[in-house]
Amino acid sequence: MVAARQRLETELSAIRALDLADFFLVAAEVTDYCRHHGILAAGRGSAAASIACYLLGITKADPMKHDLLFERFLHTGKTTMPDVDIDISSARRDEVLAWVEERFGATTEAMVCNKITYRMPLAIQDLGRALGMPPELRNRLTKALGRDFRGLRPAAAERAEVAIREVLGDAPVAEAFLKLLSMMERKHVRHLAPHSGGVVLARDPLTHYSPLERSSGGIKLLQLDKDDAEAMGLIKLDLLGLRMLAALERAREEVFRLEAVWLDLADLPDDERVWDLISEGATLGLFQVESPSQQHTSRVMRSRNLKDLAHQIALIRPGPIQSGTVHPYLRRRQGLEPVTYWHPSLEPVLNKSYGVLLFQEDVLRIAVHFAGMNWIEADRFRKKVSSWQDTEDIEPDRERFIEGARRHVDATREEATSVFDAVKGYQGFGFAESHAWAFALHAYASGWLRVHYPAEYMAAILSEEPGMWSRQTKRHEARDWGVPFLPFDINLSGAHFRVERITDTGHAGLSDRASQARAVKAIRPPLSAITGVSEEAAREVMLERLSHGSYRDVDDLYQRVELGRDELEALVRAGAVDAAQPRREALFRLGVMANSQPAGSLALFAAPVTPPELPPLSVPERFVWDYQTTRMSTLEIHAVDLVRDQLKELGCIPLLRLRRTPRKTRVLTAGLVVGRQRPGTAKGFAFFVIEDGPVRAQVIISPDLWDEQRMLLRDASMLVVDGVVEDTGHQLTLKAVKLAEMPGPIHVRGYHFG
Repeated sequence: MVAARQRLETELSAIRALDLADFFLVAAEVTDYCRHHGILAAGRGSAAASIACYLLGITKADPMKHDLLFERFLHTGKTTMPDVDIDISSARRDEVLAWVEERFGATTEAMVCNKITYRMPLAIQDLGRALGMPPELRNRLTKALGRDFRGLRPAAAERAEVAIREVLGDAPVAEAFLKLLSMMERKHVRHLAPHSGGVVLARDPLTHYSPLERSSGGIKLLQLDKDDAEAMGLIKLDLLGLRMLAALERAREEVFRLEAVWLDLADLPDDERVWDLISEGATLGLFQVESPSQQHTSRVMRSRNLKDLAHQIALIRPGPIQSGTVHPYLRRRQGLEPVTYWHPSLEPVLNKSYGVLLFQEDVLRIAVHFAGMNWIEADRFRKKVSSWQDTEDIEPDRERFIEGARRHVDATREEATSVFDAVKGYQGFGFAESHAWAFALHAYASGWLRVHYPAEYMAAILSEEPGMWSRQTKRHEARDWGVPFLPFDINLSGAHFRVERITDTGHAGLSDRASQARAVKAIRPPLSAITGVSEEAAREVMLERLSHGSYRDVDDLYQRVELGRDELEALVRAGAVDAAQPRREALFRLGVMANSQPAGSLALFAAPVTPPELPPLSVPERFVWDYQTTRMSTLEIHAVDLVRDQLKELGCIPLLRLRRTPRKTRVLTAGLVVGRQRPGTAKGFAFFVIEDGPVRAQVIISPDLWDEQRMLLRDASMLVVDGVVEDTGHQLTLKAVKLAEMPGPIHVRGYHFG
């Protein structure tokens, strides 16, 4: 208690010295507004290290309990403004921004801008447009870039020559096009766009500092980016929309609707089942820990508390990966190698991370306690280390750092050099410890909902779509969770994924396992999940249904709701009228109605038309229609099931069977590609995820194999993998030796899965 009071006094002294009391109170007012209106919001980033922020309700993590470094956030010598990042439910962020503008005045509040500069895709589109290239050619060029060249600046266009030549061949225009691309000014600002969350508040009208303008989305913004605003002494508050908070908020509301239980997501009980789930690597759909690399790390770390989870979240980031932190941390945590320190004075700094660099605060503490810098110098040094654009930025500081360490802690030149090289290796994006703790709270909440209310949570993440996985992958993951899906229905579906209690064991759409239960919770997909059907159109269908009762058939729908023919056809093709009449018959009736009268009007004199005998859709046809119109199917089959015989003929082993295959066994298997990653920190390796039903496998692709089969890997929807089994845990891992494309499931009777 004494230490906390002393820490608070130190913080208040810094706040008074920098005249930032109003800034903290404004941030608290924003979070108070969110709390009083049921909007999930939480401060994160370095602000989570502040007791003042914690006591004001801006942040949720106790900085004393977790030993978070306040100086990373604020100190009396700080010359730049502190970062207070407030994550807000993305579904209601616009509501908060509108309140901020009303509360603080239209002329004293605006958002900083992002200055959008050219990367290769945008450069090709704009240059091609200026040269009169047809849109289809520009799009082919953009697609040809793949993951290899999309991030390049136009000045480096020659590195993408192989992709440009793939489309333009040896035509003279190819050379001219590459030359013009390379001549484009590197940092030319193409246009301004709103920052993801940086709101500037000032006592004086902001027009004293910059012109104001409205974005195409109606957001008021300054013609200053965040660095410009900071240089002018303006204070920025980051109000960031976070999809996971929107998903947690929606799940909470679903639980309340079905169970009449209101959950306090900031104060959930500790549950061993949640930690068991994370330790097994069954983390798809969970915040921050759902990627294949995080699933693997989950099984190795076996986190059992929020500290472990915060470390796990921070571990899989460019900074720790590049500095070689990950493997020593995991081995030392498991007791497979001893914990060592570059110098004895670093033990108090790095003991919580087993002697390796994990957080940005580690760099700050090393700069102060090892190299003898003051907090101002250390913060500047930390910012250089955090820069990912120029990895040579801190090299000029080498001698000063080494000499400082020799004077301050009597380190040898070799010891000081080792520490500096480790810090330099950390260059790139790494989390502040306070930031990782804030995210760990959300990650635990997502896991808790997954364990206790899986149907409600799955419906929420399908509606808000946080994370990296597709709708179809989540739909198949729901099978492992024991959550069945119901079909689209114009009389039951709404505008969001909803949970329904099902007691009829013969209900269409339920799996055998679910049908045997007395009562289950199932997910009903919304009409707005159908491609081409907007939320507004879905609401029109719902409102008419509430006002005048259920729809009898497609004729009744057509006459009562004024929708476009494309929207109505999409509803029919997705199966939303299946309960009333077969899809082909409904499409025929829709065509007849559309040719005789406008939608939304009664047919007083139209002659009845009897539809011809139309064959019902086969299961593969229905699956393809579902996939085309909704990016998923409520059927209990997977795309791979459509070509199972062809895969058996090739000798492919289903992914489910690979879990019983010994490691280092060479196998032939296949799956739908559902994830593609080729991070800059992976030394040219790529990581694909293939899927067969609810089972997924990560495929490790070497740089040589990537270069050899770049176009196949860019375009393939299904891969046949000849590889070696590396891991048979919850996330299968294969090291690819050879790859091929399986065209079968992509084109079923002319339909493309895509």
